Amino acid sequence: MKELLEIIKSDLTCLFNTDKIENAVIFNKALGKEFISENFIPMYFGGKYDAKTVFVMLNPGGQLNNSYAFSKKDKSNYENVDDFVSKYVERHINIGKIDFDRLDNFDLKQAAFLLPFQDSGISLPDFTLDLKNRELKLKAKEAVLMQKLQLELIPYHSAKFDELLSNEKIAKNNIDLFLPHINRLLNVITSEDRKYVIFGAKQFYYLFKAFQNKFPESIKFKEAKSFKIEGLKNKTNLCLIQINHNNKKIKGLIAHSFPRRDLPNAYEKMKKYGELCFNEFQQTF
Repeated sequence: MKELLEIIKSDLTCLFNTDKIENAVIFNKALGKEFISENFIPMYFGGKYDAKTVFVMLNPGGQLNNSYAFSKKDKSNYENVDDFVSKYVERHINIGKIDFDRLDNFDLKQAAFLLPFQDSGISLPDFTLDLKNRELKLKAKEAVLMQKLQLELIPYHSAKFDELLSNEKIAKNNIDLFLPHINRLLNVITSEDRKYVIFGAKQFYYLFKAFQNKFPESIKFKEAKSFKIEGLKNKTNLCLIQINHNNKKIKGLIAHSFPRRDLPNAYEKMKKYGELCFNEFQQTF
């Protein structure tokens, strides 16, 4: 975790001292517009660093320049920069215990999706069998937040971030901008033994296709598959990939349909989608 901590400390130190994150400023300048927040506290990770299961998202959402922006008045909550960094890391490791009594649809969506993944390292109760049981849902929420590792491709907030990867052509145009972030993700993933690595958005397919175009020997794709789930109008999609990084082979799965709007709150259907993804994960290259 040392390398990731150094990156986090660099961003937080900059934010603490200048009210802006230089790396976010550079990112926006490269795009020629303010696309990501330069003054939110970034979201690099959440949960257990050495977890068997890693779930990678595009970036934390959120509107630019709203009340969550870090400012000078926030400094009074910390003794110094080191205290700021220490509390940030502690908060993100223990994210499942924070606001423990509040149910969150996105967290439960992840929990339902991961239920079929055997030996995932996550002790998930099957709350889909009793959706009125609040206690069971809270246990599932805490487990999915505390016992997996969640990573963000870009740790800076934006509500429109996925537009940068909306198709393969756009992804190829932006790939150089993403390379440091891809490298950070892969360094973290390969720093521990992982069983499951899941990328939760179709934009990762375009991103890794662009990555393959630039580094042909670094990544392999199995054919993307589509499945019909009863009760859903549109088919769900997924794709197995293998990435070579730091002399290690990372087997990962792109869950194209994970963010779909017809799946939130449909926990039984999300569980079925997870089962399809788990079955695909058993395939070999």
